Formats: sequence, structure tokens, C-alpha cells
Amino acid sequence: MTFEGIDGSGKTTQAELLADALRAEGRTVVTTREPGGTELGERIRELLLSGSAVAPWAEAALFAAARAQLVDQVIAPAIRDGGDVVCDRYLDSSLAYQGIARRLGVEHVLELNLRATRGLLPDRTFLVLIDPDQAAARSRTLDRIEREGLDFQRDVDRAYRELAALFPNRITTIDGARPAEEIAKEVRDELRTFA
Repeated sequence: MTFEGIDGSGKTTQAELLADALRAEGRTVVTTREPGGTELGERIRELLLSGSAVAPWAEAALFAAARAQLVDQVIAPAIRDGGDVVCDRYLDSSLAYQGIARRLGVEHVLELNLRATRGLLPDRTFLVLIDPDQAAARSRTLDRIEREGLDFQRDVDRAYRELAALFPNRITTIDGARPAEEIAKEVRDELRTFA
């Protein structure tokens, strides 16, 4: 399962709450964040989020590289061992940010990421939707991408909504303006119907 949404949407909180709920049921859970989760991924994270301007294709390639390492080193082994994987971001972030908002093309960015992940797609993606102004008010620190401003976050929000329309069988939208526990219950209920 993956959680997606603009920065400040509450996706990280929801990923943590789901992982905790699954562990409480006695399940083995591996959590990931992107970019990151491996030594290489953390180095790439530093470049992408703390550095200066990055060309759109370089950005897309770096995210894909971090994701490839994460799949190879963490996600695929966890799945192979029968665990549940809960990801705070995955390839839909690249489709939204680079494919649509940066206008590289969903199909091109998807192709790059399918190769990088060996075709590994999430069973279910929860897209936490919230007004970009409200999300900005929640954000405490600003990384390089967040510093691009509210207009860019609005572009990313529109991009995520477009992805939900393109992939309705895989992406479930969730109203992120509600209390965290209420959202978490909806996620768990949705997973029960999915299983």
C-alpha cells in the first residue's frame, strides 16, 4: 500500500497509523519513505530536497534511481518474505510531480519508473487530498520542492487528481481535511473491502 498527496496532506501520518494498525494485528510490516529508505536513497534525498535547482529530467531520474534501490533492497525482499509494505510515497509521486506538474509526460515518467521498479506497482494507493492552502499551513519545514511555492503545489494537487481519474482501480482518494483517526478508519475499512 502506498500513500500519496501534496506536502502537508497528512499522508505520512496515515502511513504510520496504518502500519501501527497492521502490526497490532500481528502482521509483519515494513515502512518506507521516498526518497530514502536505503543508504543510496538517503544520499539522493539530500541532493533532491536540500540542494539547488535540478533539471526536471535529472530530478525524475534521481527519484527513479532511489526507488530502484528501495525496491531491490527493501520492498521486494519484504514482499517475498510475506510482509506488508506501507510506503510514504512511491511512483505516483513521480507521475504527479515530474510527469504532469513538470510536464515531462505521464507515459514517459511511468516507463522510466516501471523499468526502475521492475514493474512493481502498489496493490492500493491512498491519495490524501487537501486544499493546498490548508496543506501549506500544516507544513513546518520547507524543502527545495516546497520552496517552489503554492502555485506549484496547486499544480501538483491537480496532477494527483488527474492520476486518480487515470487509475481509478488502483488509486483511492481520501478527504484529508478530516481528523487523522477518522481518515485512518476509512483506510482500514477500504482495505478490508479490497482484501
